[in-house]
Amino acid sequence: MRVLSADLWEPAPGRVVTWDVTPGVGRRPAAAAPTWNQRNHLLGAGSGEPSVWITAAFDVDGPIDPGALEAAFRDLVADHPGLRVEAVRRPAPEQVGLVRHDPDGLVWRRHDGPVTRTVAETREHLATELTRRCAPFGYPAFLPAAISRPGRSTIVLGMDHLHTDAWSTTVVIDELAARYAERTGGRSDTGGTGRAAGPGRAAGLPAVAAAEIIADPVSADRAVLASGADRAPAGPPSGDTAGPPPVGADDPRLATWHGFLRDRGWALPTFPLPLGVPDGERVPQRTVVRPLADAATADAVAARARAAGASTSAAVLVTLAGAVADLGGPAVLETLLPVHTRDDAAARGAVGWHTTTVPLRIDSGAGDTPAGVRPWAVPAGPAVRPAVPDTALAATGKALRAARELAAVPLEQVVTSLPQPLRFPRTDIFQVSYLDYRRLPGHAAAAGRRAHHVSAATRADDLQVWVSRTEDGIAVRARMPRTPTAADTVDAVLDRWSDLLTALPPTPLPPTDRRPADEPPEPART
Repeated sequence: MRVLSADLWEPAPGRVVTWDVTPGVGRRPAAAAPTWNQRNHLLGAGSGEPSVWITAAFDVDGPIDPGALEAAFRDLVADHPGLRVEAVRRPAPEQVGLVRHDPDGLVWRRHDGPVTRTVAETREHLATELTRRCAPFGYPAFLPAAISRPGRSTIVLGMDHLHTDAWSTTVVIDELAARYAERTGGRSDTGGTGRAAGPGRAAGLPAVAAAEIIADPVSADRAVLASGADRAPAGPPSGDTAGPPPVGADDPRLATWHGFLRDRGWALPTFPLPLGVPDGERVPQRTVVRPLADAATADAVAARARAAGASTSAAVLVTLAGAVADLGGPAVLETLLPVHTRDDAAARGAVGWHTTTVPLRIDSGAGDTPAGVRPWAVPAGPAVRPAVPDTALAATGKALRAARELAAVPLEQVVTSLPQPLRFPRTDIFQVSYLDYRRLPGHAAAAGRRAHHVSAATRADDLQVWVSRTEDGIAVRARMPRTPTAADTVDAVLDRWSDLLTALPPTPLPPTDRRPADEPPEPART
């Protein structure tokens, strides 16, 4: 899976085909309850925040068969209730709400659009259509589309964040590919899991706990953690519950949330190095996509992390903290972490917004490498302190496991129980996301399908980071303000981060069977 923003997307030109989907006349939709993150996403959109869409895109052989593709889209929407919700405005105090449409009442109309001639023209046309069609109010907040070409075509489903998260994007690609191949006699797809049904087929996925930090903040802005940071707890695939039940007022997990915010003066985390954006301003975003470690290095990092009683995600986080510290930042990096709430087989195969957010302090171990403690990596140069020590890696693994326990606390309860209002130093929130795509639907076929996750490009005033692990290794997408200062700062952080991950000690640690409960074994290789 390639994770990009629209400004870096390079769709090849061809005939652009789209579909309009409208509710049938006389059909009354059923009432549905928005989750906490959906409600606040809608409040942000209602206050003028730009459209926040996520697009699943992948290639198939030959020109598009419009009838087969429409049937595949129809089946996908019918099987996933999350794709049939419509956001509606309500009178105060509710302000926003959801209804859900009957799939049998939806009317589909195909439009054969322009034949584009260049990558730039294709990107601009699709981005414009996605921004217009994937706005959250009205139905649908998604755009079924394709780019048809004689030899190899691209299938596209853009979705407002109301309908989806990063994990869901992999489900969409795998199911659409299987459904389309079924309708075209199998001639269109390079392979996959063959899952042609919706959540009911989720039992075919690997039996993996959804604990390896898996989410895509896309636009973690104040509208969403003014009530719950970028991600609020989502309900089961039906979408008809608003998250976990409240915890007791004396629950230590609620106290941990309060303590994190109290220590920050009730302010949400911001990236601690200069980004060159004046207070109160946002500027067009800059996106950087680059590798952090190749496949062999990623495997070595995973083994080293397990030896320290931690996970690969903990290694990624502690080395980021080390990079920030090396460039003049604090020794302890504070951030918010999106985590999935997909705790059962049905949720693993669902399309929806199934994530929450937890706070995390990451102690880089800067200046704390006692004699006899092996460093995480060899220093990049004589002027740089010894890299992240094993003690910091182990501590980050422990902190990460503790942070995930906070996912059981409803964000609404966190916010409403604070003794003082949250403060928002910036519009965006500093967040770090990690997603191991090897554990998700269709990972084996993703490269052959040229699977892409493409997010809208908007405006920014803080740094947000998405880390992806695939068969190729570990890569990062970073979203930041488009300023010279931010470019210099973030590029330097990414360089140092990569150094800390890749400059491993010359001799490995002894093998160990210790493995933390939050990370499953590496998948079998054939």
